[in-house]
Amino acid sequence: MLNISSPPIVQIPLVVVVNKDDELLLNSPFTPWYPLLKNMPWQDYLAIGVMYYNALYHFNTCANKTANNTNTEIIDESKEEAALRILSNRPTVDKNSPVIYEPEFKTVPYSIVSPSSIAPGIVPFRKDGKKPKCFFAMFNSFIGTTLMGFPAEPENVHMHLTSNPSFARVCGFIPKEPGDEYSFKHVPSLRKIEQFDQIMKEYGLWNLIKINEVRKNLEENVIEKENVVVGDTTHYHAYSGFETINYTVEDGKEKKKSQSKITKNCRCEDQDNCFHPWELADDGAGTIVKAYNKFIWGHKASILGLPLQGIPLDVRCVADAATHDGQTFFPHMELLFLDFPELKLWFDFALYDSACDDKGLKDQFANEFGIELKASLNPRTRKTVTENLPKGMDRLTPSGNLICNGGFKMDYQGLRLDTEKFIYHAPVNDDNISVCSECDNKQSCSPVSDKGRYVTIPFDMMPHIDIDDPPMSKRFKALMTRRPSVERMIKQLKCDLSDDRLTKRGNDSFQAHLDKTMIAFHILLRNQR
Repeated sequence: MLNISSPPIVQIPLVVVVNKDDELLLNSPFTPWYPLLKNMPWQDYLAIGVMYYNALYHFNTCANKTANNTNTEIIDESKEEAALRILSNRPTVDKNSPVIYEPEFKTVPYSIVSPSSIAPGIVPFRKDGKKPKCFFAMFNSFIGTTLMGFPAEPENVHMHLTSNPSFARVCGFIPKEPGDEYSFKHVPSLRKIEQFDQIMKEYGLWNLIKINEVRKNLEENVIEKENVVVGDTTHYHAYSGFETINYTVEDGKEKKKSQSKITKNCRCEDQDNCFHPWELADDGAGTIVKAYNKFIWGHKASILGLPLQGIPLDVRCVADAATHDGQTFFPHMELLFLDFPELKLWFDFALYDSACDDKGLKDQFANEFGIELKASLNPRTRKTVTENLPKGMDRLTPSGNLICNGGFKMDYQGLRLDTEKFIYHAPVNDDNISVCSECDNKQSCSPVSDKGRYVTIPFDMMPHIDIDDPPMSKRFKALMTRRPSVERMIKQLKCDLSDDRLTKRGNDSFQAHLDKTMIAFHILLRNQR
């Protein structure tokens, strides 16, 4: 157990150099990232800093052991056999595989760094070798890059640190002059930044910070209670290519499926016969169907959030991007409640698009969580009805909208269980007068009605409509108006604080990409309230 009750006492500098550029950035309304980084509460990340330095030592130790590994075992598996083996384990083929990707993080079996030995500008003492770069400065540089609207990837971080001296200073670094000897305070090289990002990813520190940021906003009431949760998925363009795999299913039918190319994570000259296993070059990437005849090769993320406040609570990587959207919502909710059990008491309703319009899934939400799942109607193969309609009616859409011959959409009023019929009534104009009064079809439709035409439609004319929760009702429509707010959350995470084109491969890197974006969002949210 780490004792963080007594952080180190930081010596107040006797001389402070103030740059004019820094003053302008501090007071400018167009650079919110600068005061946020300058006033970053480093004590909140002290425990993470200790974990990072322990992980750094463990990472370097394991790297030396791996370099000395001389395994010469030969794996008797061809590239084609490996492709089929990997294909059979994908969630879209193997129904027992988890839909939401859960990374397996490395653990450090020991602790050699004390919380009292680190602070901004203070790094652990080492007898041998160079001092490591300051964790707090490295962390600030990643968060600052995201707050400026760039993906928090090492190449972007290095570009800003080397091209923007004010950014480097506020993060905690100083420029390196020609001829200067090594110092842990100098702006790090790209390789050091990549190493920091790798350690934070492999040891689960990005994930841990993300959970801590959301929890802090919950505890400080920055995130207020809502009784509705919304979900959706979004895609990111993959940084890889694919190949088509032909395979045979149990019934003997031949099928084909796109899959990331197969490779080996080694530099052996004879990869076909070396002991390293075949693996996907970009695990998790798949073909995403966006519309008819529109496909995207990329990664898929599942997002959950609060609609009224527009706050994402969690973003997770989908294990296989080709997974149907409706299969991601329930397992993602399970993981959300594992991280934040208190949220299970918040929600009465869950909103999703037509991908979750499934009775079995709705029953699962009700039985497991006590939450009523509302989904946009998916009419599937239902067609618009134009025959056997009441007099004066033109068509009945699969969504339950009844259109009269005058072109007006009839207002849904309710239903009668005794006669098993839906009830519709003619709408009114801006003067609260029925549109039937001035309609050209009044004489043939409702010649003696003063309040407008009433129409009933039998249940069996729309068997796909749930009579307990018809999508035509005002209550359903009012609740579903909150669902599009998830699109704004996606826009903030994917466009404002990041980019929809990835520069790394694999689910681990993609999940770390999502975690870094979420960290920046919740830090910014807390400082804007």
